[in-house]
Amino acid sequence: MAADAALQLQASVTKTGTFHGTAVTLPSGTPRRGLFARVIYSAATNAGDDTGTVTFSVDVSPDSGTTWYEKTVDNEHVVNLNATAKSGEFPIPFETSDTQVRLSATFAGSGSTPTITYESDIVLGRPG
Repeated sequence: MAADAALQLQASVTKTGTFHGTAVTLPSGTPRRGLFARVIYSAATNAGDDTGTVTFSVDVSPDSGTTWYEKTVDNEHVVNLNATAKSGEFPIPFETSDTQVRLSATFAGSGSTPTITYESDIVLGRPG
């Protein structure tokens, strides 16, 4: 699957607290080569001298969205927040036989105004 044919996992959104995206249905779990969630973020900041983090992970559901568990425990990605705005892109590789997936952003640390804008798509195969 080429990047231009990627499946949207999360439309562009700005968040200031923990957020679990809407589920996306995969046709039959991940293919043999696996998948990765490509996350593109910008305007990642925290006010003043406060610091914090946003941890991104891919969650899967074995029962059509009733129960969720984190699939990417060893592959999650952390964005450090401080007064300097950051932007970037990273892949989160994952494999699953479940057909429901979602992207989660978990905020932690100090600060009253953490914020990040991000979007994500699902791309076939491991990034090089």
